[in-house]
Amino acid sequence: MTIGQFLFGTGVLHSVEKPSRYIGGELNQVKKENPQVRIALCFPDLYDVGMSHTGFHILYSLFNQNEAVACERVFLPWMDMIEKLEKSDIPLYTLESLTPVKDVDMVGITLQYELVYTNVIKVLQLSKIPVLSSDRTQNDPIVIGGGPCVSNPLPVKDFFDAFFIGDGETVYEKIAEIFRSTSCREERLQLLSKTPGIYVPKYYSTIKVTAQKVTDLDRYSDLTRQVIPHFEVVHDRAIVEVMRGCNRGCRFCHAGMFYRPVRERDPKNIIDNAMKALKNTGYEEISFLSLSTLDYSELSVVLDTLMPYFRENRISVSLPSSRVDKFGIEITDKLGGGRRAGLTFAPEAGSQKMRDVINKGIDEEEIFEVVQTAKQRGWNKLKLYFMIGLPGETYEDVKAIAELCTRVKNRSKIRDLTINVSIFVPKPHTPFQYARFEEMQSISEKIRILSEVRKRGMILKVHDSRMSTLEAVMARGDEKLGRIIMKAALGYNAIFQQWDENFDYDKWMHVFEEEQIDYTWYLRERSTEEELEWEFMSCGVSREFLISEWKKSQEPSLTPDCRWSKCSFCGVCFDTDGKIKVIKK
Repeated sequence: MTIGQFLFGTGVLHSVEKPSRYIGGELNQVKKENPQVRIALCFPDLYDVGMSHTGFHILYSLFNQNEAVACERVFLPWMDMIEKLEKSDIPLYTLESLTPVKDVDMVGITLQYELVYTNVIKVLQLSKIPVLSSDRTQNDPIVIGGGPCVSNPLPVKDFFDAFFIGDGETVYEKIAEIFRSTSCREERLQLLSKTPGIYVPKYYSTIKVTAQKVTDLDRYSDLTRQVIPHFEVVHDRAIVEVMRGCNRGCRFCHAGMFYRPVRERDPKNIIDNAMKALKNTGYEEISFLSLSTLDYSELSVVLDTLMPYFRENRISVSLPSSRVDKFGIEITDKLGGGRRAGLTFAPEAGSQKMRDVINKGIDEEEIFEVVQTAKQRGWNKLKLYFMIGLPGETYEDVKAIAELCTRVKNRSKIRDLTINVSIFVPKPHTPFQYARFEEMQSISEKIRILSEVRKRGMILKVHDSRMSTLEAVMARGDEKLGRIIMKAALGYNAIFQQWDENFDYDKWMHVFEEEQIDYTWYLRERSTEEELEWEFMSCGVSREFLISEWKKSQEPSLTPDCRWSKCSFCGVCFDTDGKIKVIKK
């Protein structure tokens, strides 16, 4: 039975949830006949999530600009479709040409968060590709990992042939050239191992692998022709990237270090891309995307130019980042028209001490000012994001969150106030990579303290601390965790663990016990004198800077944003030969 017969001749699409996840044929998809190189770009999660990810769309567009390369998409099917594939012995396939993933030249898997690691195993198993890279032969595709989790690839090292760290724009042409130049698997791996930013475990020497960063975003066309899903997905709108990176320097933030430094697009480029994207997609909503869009220095120019057209054509605008200041309110008010759906801000901590520890750089009066401004302009729904379990945090600091929220509600008279709380997870290549993960008993007590806000008329939502525990283990894990991940996936079917309704903490605890690995060892505090397992990978930020920031958090003292202040000597600009321009005010 062919894949086409399986899909359209057996009635399988009538018996699974959202069958359009599995058929391809969307507007703006790229399908090529008889390409020289075929790449399967994989997001190891549901179609609904993967099709919402900007980086996935960027890579798809970049690779398909090469006439000799066909880049096609693959996602992990939902449970019902997995059962159908396995029962009929049908391999996982690409959406564009229904090609079995095992028959492509390269599988590129993006690793956006640690809890998808078991999903990767399931993708390989469904594709009939040997799970362990050491078992693959000439006829198997080369499996390459990318994305933020590659900053510590050790837990999944055994499942990948290679990893790339950095911006895809810097390497896609080289990868295409390598795969066109030879069909020999070993030669391809050898050539990849000599490419900056690529780590091939089989050929690794002691040289550090440093992230490759784009120095000029305007050299690359933005997402003016993104693939349009058949149904509404998580983020269903046109996307324009306005800048990349964030220099605000929150010490817990992996993205802030991984994507450093800030690189802005020219406003004319953004305006042109926005108009093309709306024309080519038919969307009535557009998102100006970055880690902190309100920090884009030419945002007012872009909005002043585009807003008349947007209003005339009823195009709504999304800015998926909101800093805690009056400028954010003014811009949001300008974009919102008559709507007052709700605002989101992230003070992160309740006490000034803890905000200084994490280098947030805001005080309580600024928080009150922005909330009162929001209320005056008609907003009555507000979400505040906080984090508990941070280094040096006491129960008094947690009480300060509840007290701050109470004062915000009382002073502003905001009717609908939601408090979202996450658990701090120490991440590699951040100043807080040295911190310990909070003990479960202490986390439980802190959650109990925060629960008081419910009695004061506020909604409290707290992230599952057990999920955060597993994330913390994986984030700073080593090669030993490979067998944990493999056994959890293949022995216990622990997939889609990033979804609350599927997460099964007990399964993981059984696997750790059976493999006789003490997971708490990965949660301990690290010494700055210790050689960290993941330091052979580099985001470009120096070890000295990270240690300095860790020590400053213990004083605590602030490090200003180098875009508007003096250089903080993090090292990233020097690692790119000074070619990256850090914009000063």
